[in-house]
Amino acid sequence: MQEITAASLGTITTDDSGSFEAVYLFPEKFCGFAGHFPEHPILPAIVEIMTAVSLVCEHAGSRQRLLAVEEAKFLVPVRPNQELLVSCRPRTLKGKVLFEAKLSVAGTVSASFLIELSGSGELP
Repeated sequence: MQEITAASLGTITTDDSGSFEAVYLFPEKFCGFAGHFPEHPILPAIVEIMTAVSLVCEHAGSRQRLLAVEEAKFLVPVRPNQELLVSCRPRTLKGKVLFEAKLSVAGTVSASFLIELSGSGELP
């Protein structure tokens, strides 16, 4: 998580709808690329998910634990040194507070999913 936090390129921006976002850049030497895949590195899906978790935690000002991932779609691989825009918004579904995450590279959605976190019953 420390390396994911270190990959953040700036501050979190928010809008009136409750959405928030930040930009990340994972360098070639990022530990998540090791072995995934030699000579053709792509960011593992779990790192994409944990980047969204990191963003929610930073926005909320508290550490939270990932409980569930729903409706996950990984559409475009994320390569080293690409700027990754991570956008999250709270959403209530079936009585649970989830965060809808969308990850984009150069304006193209690379992944989308819902995450449930411990302590996310109260919105920041």
